[in-house]
Amino acid sequence: MTHVVIRSSAQEDVGHFKAAVPPHGCVQIVRDHEEDLRGTAASYRFGEVRALFLEGGPRELIRPSRTLQQSTDGYLSVCRPLVGRVHVFQDGRHAAARGAQLVAYDCSRPYKVIMPERFRMVVLLLPRRLTGLSARDTELLTARMWCGSQGLGALLSDLLVGLEQHGDQVNTGIELLGGSMAGLVTALCTERLRSMAEELGLSRPTLMPSIQAFIRERLADPDLCPLTVAHQYNVSLRYLQKIFREHDTSPARWIRDERLARSRSDLADPRFDHLAIAAIGERSGFYAASHFSRLFRDRYGITPREFRKRREAPSPLNS
Repeated sequence: MTHVVIRSSAQEDVGHFKAAVPPHGCVQIVRDHEEDLRGTAASYRFGEVRALFLEGGPRELIRPSRTLQQSTDGYLSVCRPLVGRVHVFQDGRHAAARGAQLVAYDCSRPYKVIMPERFRMVVLLLPRRLTGLSARDTELLTARMWCGSQGLGALLSDLLVGLEQHGDQVNTGIELLGGSMAGLVTALCTERLRSMAEELGLSRPTLMPSIQAFIRERLADPDLCPLTVAHQYNVSLRYLQKIFREHDTSPARWIRDERLARSRSDLADPRFDHLAIAAIGERSGFYAASHFSRLFRDRYGITPREFRKRREAPSPLNS
């Protein structure tokens, strides 16, 4: 268990909600997601996903736009109140959640989070790239109340409650659990975007999360390439490249990076210690050992073999 951290941000005038703002002494401006938050309880890491458990008296968390110049992180936070209410202000909107309800905010833009009374809540914090959502996509999702009593919302809401009760007992499958949580958030976001697209008459479908899920399921396939993905979704290769360009990458680069991330995760997992380095590469779609080693070294600054040896070396803290 580690100490909890969270980020916050400022937004526009709170208007009618000013009466609920906590006293000035309970306001905290946080500049990045690694900054400690006063009054927090615990934090668990599941690979790249973090679950934060926060509790305390009335407070206001602010992240002004001036702090964003110091950070380029793109994280999505999903809040689930356990006791009390949480109010989120972002992108010109205000949403309040309590009980099983969920509310999200994008940490790459200014926002304000207010707990007007004594509270306890869970915050799931994950890199936005794991969801396949761009900052433009999340502008439609932030500061809106998500129902947590049915469908995918209920699954995520119940999972967050379970993490508070049993998170400290999870010692194996950490990376896999983090991936599952990211996948559930992605599915919920995709469902809501599609629903909103129908309601608002938006013409551009949100394909990226579905495309990324398709690729991740087929990383070991040596024939996986941008053209096969384009054929799967009945779009042109040029249109597929345009979709990925909105996320500052390309289909080929994203496939390569996901394969490298998968192989790195396997090398870090003791369950795969019986596999040779070449076999680890093949599990992620690298069928030439020298090519795999070179790409891995270029990305992480160390060869796969050196990475495994370093992981197996005893920690000075345990010697």
